[in-house]
Amino acid sequence: MKIVVYTEMPGSEVLDNLKADFPQCTAVYPQNQAEFEKEIVDADIYAGRFITREVLATAKKLKYLNSFMAGVDKLPLKEIDERGIILTTGRGIHPVHMAEYAIAMMVLDARNLDKVLWNQKERKWALLPQDQISGKRLGILGLGAIGQELAQKANAMGLEVVGVKRRVEPVEGVKEVYALNELEKVFSTCDYIVNLLALTIETQGIINKQYFDMMKPTACMINMGRSGTTSEDDLYEALKNKVFRRYIVDVFDTEPLPEDNKLWELDNIVITPHICGHNVMYMQKGYEILRNNLKAFLDGRYDDMQNRFNHEQGY
Repeated sequence: MKIVVYTEMPGSEVLDNLKADFPQCTAVYPQNQAEFEKEIVDADIYAGRFITREVLATAKKLKYLNSFMAGVDKLPLKEIDERGIILTTGRGIHPVHMAEYAIAMMVLDARNLDKVLWNQKERKWALLPQDQISGKRLGILGLGAIGQELAQKANAMGLEVVGVKRRVEPVEGVKEVYALNELEKVFSTCDYIVNLLALTIETQGIINKQYFDMMKPTACMINMGRSGTTSEDDLYEALKNKVFRRYIVDVFDTEPLPEDNKLWELDNIVITPHICGHNVMYMQKGYEILRNNLKAFLDGRYDDMQNRFNHEQGY
């Protein structure tokens, strides 16, 4: 079996362990896109982040694709499905550090820390309103692994947590679980809303003017899921008109966010450059998933593979 490993993410040297852990396989490590396109032609397995439709078409022998990303909507999913290629995702890498991002941003918002640090840069001594997140109501859109981790951390910090889940069932630390068609119960009642929704046919553009208009004027929303779940035009209008208080966002339709994008003009938004999923231990966590899945794949135990992508559900 030939394994092609191609990712430019920091810490990727941990993937060198494949040679010792799977001596029965040949692992190759392309250093650039040209080398990758050459090596993938006769590969049985690919472990990396992205592959285009055109490059996938040249990989006639490919049987298993391990993506280190949790969201794989940018992959050529139709072709992967039609060819029966097993696809696994990086779900499970992110819960701790992404939940910490959400907590950090809620605290930043409550204590106005972004403005405090700006004042420091300007050598300006100014007292700003200081709130707390304890006692606030948090709505989590998407109670998967990250959402559940966030719920536990938020509970420990005194927030009341509700959330939305594809399958309505009890979730530890979550007071109420709602279906996707009950979003109004979150948007109309929560002080903080964290969007962790996967991008599927059901969720494409689902967060729009209808729901922004339901939000409390004092509410803050944090988007760290998929940008395609939110109408960027409706969002801009809601923020420009101060429909709700603040928006903190890490994901965008176009990245990097162009300098002329109108979101930069707003004073009630915090923009971060798609960092919430990054972590210095990312590839260490990713390798654990890959190693376990490779063992199962090589043994023919396909049902034991972690994070197998479900094409019908879209995640």
